[in-house]
Order: sequence, then C-alpha cells, then structure tokens
Amino acid sequence: MADVQDVAAETERLIALDDDQFLHAVVAYASGGSGRRISREVQTSALSSPGLALRTLDALETGIRQAKSFLPRRDNETKREQAARIAPFRASLQQAKGPFQNVVDDLAHEEAKYLAALDDHAFRQRWTAFVLEDPTGAPIPRRVRALAFRSPRVARRAEAICRLMMEEPARFLTDLPENNRNERERRIAAFRRQVLAEARFLRYAIQYAEARHGRMPGEPNVRLQALRLLGQAHPEELSKLINQVRDGLRAQVKEKRGR
Repeated sequence: MADVQDVAAETERLIALDDDQFLHAVVAYASGGSGRRISREVQTSALSSPGLALRTLDALETGIRQAKSFLPRRDNETKREQAARIAPFRASLQQAKGPFQNVVDDLAHEEAKYLAALDDHAFRQRWTAFVLEDPTGAPIPRRVRALAFRSPRVARRAEAICRLMMEEPARFLTDLPENNRNERERRIAAFRRQVLAEARFLRYAIQYAEARHGRMPGEPNVRLQALRLLGQAHPEELSKLINQVRDGLRAQVKEKRGR
C-alpha cells in the first residue's frame, strides 16, 4: 500500500505543474515510466485523487489526439512506420484511462446523490447556475457536475426545469436590461440555445435509462414545443397564421359543399 505522505507530496507536486508539464508527466506515466524515483503505486494513487483524476483523464485524451507530437517521424522513417509506432502508444494511453474514468464516474455518482436530495428550490438554483456556467457551491469540475445532472437519478427533474426555462426565460435571467430591447432579446436567445443544448444531453440520458429497463424511449414533441415558443415570441404573427389556416379550411369546406 502506498505511503500516505508520499502520495500527498506527489499529489501536491502534480497539482503545481502547468498544463503542458502535467500532460507530459501523465503520458510518461501511461507509457510505463516517468523518470522519477517514485513507485508506480504512489503515482497511481496521486493521479487518481479526486482533485486530479479528471485532469489526468483529460491529459490522456489529449495525448491520444496529439500522439504524433510525442512520436515525431524519425529520419528516413515512412508514415506507415511512424503509424506502426504510434498504434501501441495510443493503445497504452487508451488502456490507462479506465481507472481514472472510474474515479470521475464515482465523483459524479456522489454529486448526483447530493443533487437528488435537494429540495425543488435549491435544485433549480443549482441547475440554473450550471446552465449559466455560474460556479456555485463546492469546487466541483463542470464535467463532473454535467455527468451528475445527466444521471438517471436527476435527469428528468432537470429536464422539467428546461421546459420552464424555454417558456419563461426572464424568471431565470434576473439581470436582463430593461431599457435595451435588442440586448435583452440577444441574452434570451443565447440562454435558450444553451438550455436546448443541455436538454438534448438530458434526453439522451433519459432514453438510455428507459432502454436499459426494456422500455421504448419516447420522442419529445418538437413541433409543439416550437409552436409554443413561436407564440411567446410573436403572438400576433402566430394568431394571424392560425386565422389564415382556419379561413383556408372553411373555404375548402364551402367549396366541397358547393360541388
């Protein structure tokens, strides 16, 4: 078992590294060594700590994408030969992701339990802060909080708030300008786009949970939602269109009767 003090010291050292230094440290670790006189057990424990697991996972994914920069072509080496060296390198980084993904998933699971226990007012505040990208509460990485909100435990609850956000955005954007209509509409439009993006992730999570329980996922009524939004944004135009359609239908009925 790794010594607690050694792990704490290594964790502190890693946290202090800038992004590029950390990336190279993680890639070296995943490739089998770091050049440091420290046990792999200590390294693993430090990189798996709650404060570093997500950063480690991100670094591994970056290393996979940027594999060519870590293994540049040698003199007289063909692209095929370089690709042959890169393949096992990427595979080692991909394999190393598993334990750190598990830590991130555990953190999201704990956050989801916390969110599920909140009352409606507190939950709505948390979800609104997340949509607005406003950091509140404990210093939890946004990616972990996103996974928590998209968990089957709370996804439906967040999706219900999304519908309210689309219908009454002013309830959630408390600092909207009163005397600048263009800016107000711009802010509302941007807010709705963000809500729609998050709502899609929630819908995927809900459908996945339903499928796991043997239920056929239901599709949201997109047309009805769009019609509702159109009525809120342009009530007069929508009313004219409805009357126009009604008049057209009445004319068709009269025409059929006259035949």
